[in-house]
Amino acid sequence: MNLLVRLPTILFLLVGSIVLIRLSTDNHNLGNQIEQLEAELGQMSINDTDRVHLVEIETPDVPPEIASRVERVWQFRCYLPPGYDVIRLNGGGRIAKEGVYLSGGFSSGWGSPRQEATHKLFTVSFQKKDDRWEAFYSFGGSSGTTSWHPLDFDRIDEALVVEKIVSSEHGPRSFDQDTILPLLRIYDPRTAEDKEVAGKTITTYAGGLFVLCPKSLESEFDKLKRGETPTGFEPSSIATVVTDE
Repeated sequence: MNLLVRLPTILFLLVGSIVLIRLSTDNHNLGNQIEQLEAELGQMSINDTDRVHLVEIETPDVPPEIASRVERVWQFRCYLPPGYDVIRLNGGGRIAKEGVYLSGGFSSGWGSPRQEATHKLFTVSFQKKDDRWEAFYSFGGSSGTTSWHPLDFDRIDEALVVEKIVSSEHGPRSFDQDTILPLLRIYDPRTAEDKEVAGKTITTYAGGLFVLCPKSLESEFDKLKRGETPTGFEPSSIATVVTDE
């Protein structure tokens, strides 16, 4: 009789012990994942979980069979806060040194915002196809390829300007959720050409952009791509290139 009375208690303790062991294992695995992530991030500290955090990975992790087929590779780790809704754009053609002006082809897309914070890897690479360059990006589970005409096939050299809003040398940066993020800008300074755009003269270059833009600024982003200035738009809402200053 006593055994029957004690049996539920014993079973409860056994189940509780198993749950605790599993929780401890899960926490241990989670801790390892966090340590690995921090190592990849260069020990990036996320103090404000409502901001977007970005950091460049100094040595991109690319399989050898892929690395042999591409010319250049960049990788960035992105922390996206809960509910952050973002548009991604990969475009090539004529661009400006600043802003997000783009005259040329592009691909763009977005996914549903997540209720929880997410860490995503943003990978960018160049590869040769026939007589032109193609720019490939992978962001989380999405990817796309765009031809970066008129960037000259034979002029991908040290003269090419590569600008990033984060770099491995300067460490991570964070931005509020209402900031347009031109993560990577590449252009050939030898191809300068003035164009009349939206009533003003813009110096443009052969090149391309990779941009993350809040979905809330989609209409402003469309105007900015055309070289227009949306009413009331603050230039500080576009992240600028990282510098030594």
